[in-house]
Order: sequence, then C-alpha cells, then structure tokens
Amino acid sequence: MRKIISLSLLLILGLTAVAQAAADTKDVLAGLKQYIAKMGRYEVAFALQAGDYKDEGRYLVDGDTYHIVVGDIAEVYCDGKVRYEVDNERKEVNIDVVDASSRNILDNPTRCFDFVGSDYRATVVVQDEKQITLKLVSTDEKVEGEIFLTLDAATFTPKEIEYRLYDERFNVKILSLAKTKSSPAKFDRSRYRNYEIIDFR
Repeated sequence: MRKIISLSLLLILGLTAVAQAAADTKDVLAGLKQYIAKMGRYEVAFALQAGDYKDEGRYLVDGDTYHIVVGDIAEVYCDGKVRYEVDNERKEVNIDVVDASSRNILDNPTRCFDFVGSDYRATVVVQDEKQITLKLVSTDEKVEGEIFLTLDAATFTPKEIEYRLYDERFNVKILSLAKTKSSPAKFDRSRYRNYEIIDFR
C-alpha cells in the first residue's frame, strides 16, 4: 500500500511540476509581449547567419508597418497590408499581401516576438540567472520547424532567435533594440524604375 501511495504522490508532484513549467513559460512570453508593446515605435539592429551566409541588418516597426534592410542586398517595405520585397542583386521587387500569421523576423517583424496564446507550445530549454531559452513549436501540424527564443531573464529583452527546419538553421542575434521617433520608410516605385516588378497579389 505504501508503494502505491508513494507512486501516486510522485505522479501528482510530476504533473504539478509540468503545470508549473507551463505557467512559467506563459509568464515569460507575456512579459516579452508587454516589453515590446511598451516600446511603441522601435528600431532593431541584428546580425544574421544562415549556413555560411552572414550579414547585418536593421528594421523599424510602427504598429503594423515596418521597413527592413539587410546589408546591401535586400529591403522590405510594409504598409500593414502589402509587402514589397526588394532584391538588389536580381533587381527585382516582389509584391504580396502580408502574412499576418508569420512569426519569422524577416517576414513579419511586427509579430516575431508575439507567442502569447494557443498557436505555439513553449518549453524551457536553458535557464539561468541571466538568460532563458524557450523552444516553440506550432500547434498546427502543417507548420513545420522549431523556434528557439533567448531572452534576458530579468527584463524579457529578446537576445536571439533561431529558426530550425530539419538540418537548416537561421539565426538572428539582436544587437540593439530601442525606441525611435523615426517612421518606417515607405516603398517608392520611382527608386526602382530599372527593377522587374513581380506582383503576387
């Protein structure tokens, strides 16, 4: 009888620990969302790496609008509804509607740190006094891959985000994140007169 009682207690304690961990991740993600919301209009400088490719960039967000610059090779303009992706190497401009569900930092930076809700399951991968890293997996089976998000443990400031799909990894380190009075640049077709315009809308 004692063994059965002991086993039952262990199961209860184990389930309690899982529930507590789940609650902690919700608190962390809510803290991150609140931190970003308080920034209002803000600008981010970042370093990215995908395989052997490395570069630096920046983006400015104001509500649903944003402007991204990646080195000299690419720019993205978004007015909240339409996205203009400029490829300076190919001299192309791809126009498409915004994927509001995307959490990819280079596809939709307005939501790249918003994981509050039921769309993603979060688990703690690493945690110490300085940082916490969460593994995020979509609850939609059609959405493949994993996201690893590292935050400052005290302030919830985002430090790094990595996207993994099978053996491929796309890593973005946040170099700075600060409020700004500037507004995101708007797409000006006259600047790209010699570019091929491809409209997917």
